[in-house]
Amino acid sequence: MLQSDKKNKIDRRIQRTRLSLRAALLGLLKQKNYDDISIEEITEHANVGRATFYLHYKDKEDLLLEEFSEMANEKAQTLSEIPFSAWFPILDNPESEPEKSDSPLPLLMVFQHIKEHSDLYYILLKSSKSSRTFERIRKISTETIIKFVQAKLITDPIPILFKVPIDFFAAYFSGALLSTVDWWLEEGLHYTPEEITNMFRGLFFRGARDTIGMSTDQSID
Repeated sequence: MLQSDKKNKIDRRIQRTRLSLRAALLGLLKQKNYDDISIEEITEHANVGRATFYLHYKDKEDLLLEEFSEMANEKAQTLSEIPFSAWFPILDNPESEPEKSDSPLPLLMVFQHIKEHSDLYYILLKSSKSSRTFERIRKISTETIIKFVQAKLITDPIPILFKVPIDFFAAYFSGALLSTVDWWLEEGLHYTPEEITNMFRGLFFRGARDTIGMSTDQSID
């Protein structure tokens, strides 16, 4: 067997193992509280040994955060297909309903995704180790946004000019978004994704659109 074929086979096996462990954890989360789930239960459901688990993850938090990271990257990939200017809807009427816009609404898609997976986000932000977990989530979110913006700078049809460092913008956006989600969960998701989108875009994008400009005559206003 060629060395490259052997490596690909090992890589596929590692990927299958990781997917099995993540699926096992998500399945158990539908049955019981996160804090009550043991590593032994996860490995039993995934049909792998404990030693195999620890070859890939330090603990179940590590496993949970990989699931979050994969979800974040998948969502970023989907959103990358939408022109960056679509993140800046007309803000002259903050009471306008997002769903009535003819433009793609990536921010609404983000909040819809969060509501759809609210159980997972609640665990991530409200677990017994929430302070440590929150910091790791913030780092993953910021890195994902940086990669997303850097890709859009290359592929977006309208050239974009950042007046602040991209990593600062990503950290600021990530912090605002996570704080909003944390508050939304605390409120029991009382507000709809459309309402949260409206509130967030009114607060965040009014300042952001003054910081991010288009290098052509096209305007986001």
